[in-house]
Amino acid sequence: MERSACLLFQCTDKIGIIAELVGFFKDHKVSISRFEEFTDQQYFFARLEWQGDHPWELIQDFDEAFQPIADQFVEASHRAYFFDQPQRLGLFASKEPHALIEAINKTEAGDYPNTEICFLVSNSPSIEKYAIRHSIPFYFIKTFKDPAKHEGAQLEVIRRYRPDVIGLARYMKVLSADFIASAQCPIVNIHHSFLPSFIGAKPYELAYQRGVKLIGATSHYVIPALDQGPIIEQGVIRVEPGDSVDHMKKIGRDVEKQVFAKALEKVLQHKTITYENKTIVFN
Repeated sequence: MERSACLLFQCTDKIGIIAELVGFFKDHKVSISRFEEFTDQQYFFARLEWQGDHPWELIQDFDEAFQPIADQFVEASHRAYFFDQPQRLGLFASKEPHALIEAINKTEAGDYPNTEICFLVSNSPSIEKYAIRHSIPFYFIKTFKDPAKHEGAQLEVIRRYRPDVIGLARYMKVLSADFIASAQCPIVNIHHSFLPSFIGAKPYELAYQRGVKLIGATSHYVIPALDQGPIIEQGVIRVEPGDSVDHMKKIGRDVEKQVFAKALEKVLQHKTITYENKTIVFN
């Protein structure tokens, strides 16, 4: 696999940032293949990609070389990723499989760089067949109203496989703050975009009664505040006259799986930076 890598960088905006970043790679005889930058409220964000050989064997080697550049700027932080190094994706799912199947298919198609699905956790036995079909380690863990009764077993799986990212593929349980902190990796969720207008167990029925014209889905990073994490990806699809509740649910599943897969792609390609509870997403 050809060596390729990227750098995510952010700091307080000032004149000369781009020149310093480009100069660093020039000094190390590395050609930048892609450079994207964005400024928001006097804060600067950038993502750089490079391909081919480079002088850093490990991420730590790059960090050590780059730190003097970062030290020149206020509130600077950076993260580098080498795409020739494997990534591990853990998945959680409940009874509905549409988002799960899409994530599995995208992984097998190679849309997520050098990524393998390292486990599948579900509170529904019906999900196991998808794990068997794709040779994914499967863990059925029954869930309870009290998260303390099942999150310990889930965290044991996470500690065993140490995923780089966890995707909640329509996993219909709320995660506790302790679980989110203990997972020690980004967690990506997907849900319909009827909230907060249509709450409860039957949002599509309520939306049908109101005659909604658009159905949407939102994928975001998980934080302790329910469904309030930084948004990664969103999508909508139009409701046509005469569409039944069942048809609305069908097209709702379609947009959910597409948005979830796209959000995972952005995260696994390291194209996101979170800032003040929002997400900067690069192309």
